[in-house]
Amino acid sequence: MMLEKEYRILVVDDAKDTQMLLEFDLSAAGYQVTCCDCGEDALESMETQEVDLILLDMYMPGLSGLETLARIKAQAISAEIPVIMLSASTDEDEVVAALELGAGDYVAKPYVAKVLLARMRTAIRLKEKTAQLEYLAKTDFLTGINNRGSFFELSNNAISLAKRAGQSLVVAMFDIDFFKQVNDNYGHDAGDQVLLAFSQGMIEVFRGYDIIGRVGGEEFAVCLPNTSRENANLACERFRNFIEQLSVRIISDNNVETEIHITVSIGLVLAQNDSLTIDELLKLADSALYYAKEHGRNQVVDAIILATTDESDNIVVSLMNTDEIDNNNLLQDSVIMTNFDGIDFDVGVSNVLGDEDLFKEILVMFYQDHHLDGDKLQSAIQEQDIDSVKHIAHTLKGVACSVGAMDLFEVTKALDIAVNDDKQEDFTRLFSQLSPEINRVMQGIKLQLDVS
Repeated sequence: MMLEKEYRILVVDDAKDTQMLLEFDLSAAGYQVTCCDCGEDALESMETQEVDLILLDMYMPGLSGLETLARIKAQAISAEIPVIMLSASTDEDEVVAALELGAGDYVAKPYVAKVLLARMRTAIRLKEKTAQLEYLAKTDFLTGINNRGSFFELSNNAISLAKRAGQSLVVAMFDIDFFKQVNDNYGHDAGDQVLLAFSQGMIEVFRGYDIIGRVGGEEFAVCLPNTSRENANLACERFRNFIEQLSVRIISDNNVETEIHITVSIGLVLAQNDSLTIDELLKLADSALYYAKEHGRNQVVDAIILATTDESDNIVVSLMNTDEIDNNNLLQDSVIMTNFDGIDFDVGVSNVLGDEDLFKEILVMFYQDHHLDGDKLQSAIQEQDIDSVKHIAHTLKGVACSVGAMDLFEVTKALDIAVNDDKQEDFTRLFSQLSPEINRVMQGIKLQLDVS
């Protein structure tokens, strides 16, 4: 029976003859096999490679099979990996103990190959079905982003973390303007295409760790952890502009191509009160969104909390369009950050658990390792050296996010996507956006830390 994909099996058994037999039978069935002699080696192996299923001997020197199983299930990296126990013993108490510790099945030695393979396929299918169900339970069926329940869960976790770390957090609500007219004029299939394009735009524009979700028909929300009001307004305005320029092409039943253009109204709120929940923040953001829709649509409105409550315990909110916000007030409400141009210092410091001195050392190393990446990318693009473009862009994307250079991360991410999609025609345009950003970041580090 052919496997749908290449699965990696970890065999943990101190008997070399059993290892050889298992490796022969499993390899013949299409599995990739790694063998370990003891539980300690197995635990170490799982730190460096992905494993789809574990065959674990019950009796081994050092860590026993049951002790190894307990360690496997106690670690987040391996807890969900299915484990099938192998043993010549028929001790029912040990079998029960293994199942209670999380083993998925038990096979007696000497094993029958076709029976073992059938049980392995069942265990792997069960794992994949469970993962699929968990994904469906948390994902919006149409857009593939977080559904309402998942958005609330993840945002509540982010709020709790922000409170503990003393960081700011912003929640924004989005509503597609006149979306009903899209469905009425072009049909629900066209409406679905618009929703898909809209959600993909959110993925592209917002940061990788921002929490996005579909919370209603044409209503979406974003939770932006560790973000100042000013930066949140800029991000939402950037998205508003993206949607304004978006063109969704549809083909009607009579093969006529039509372009649909939409706009979006956005309301956002900065979480300034430790007692505010995601429900309360969304209500405040929704109030700002309602104001935006009542006053012309296609705009970002900020709900600035002037006081948490009035005498009747009602939350008091002042609504302001982003164009009306005083930059001085914004800076007072923002997280106070060291002035590294192009770098969100607070994001970078939080990535090293608040150690500012360590983060500055990392910035020096970042400069030394990557300040020539712009020249290297330009040369690789000109020479059509795709492998080098991919390597530089992918590496720079990762480290830019780690040091809080979020604008650099976004433009490098766009280039990385273009490389993966083999869109060479976009390389020069994207590099023209990336080059000034990497120069800005590097000059900021050089100015602040006096590196050479």
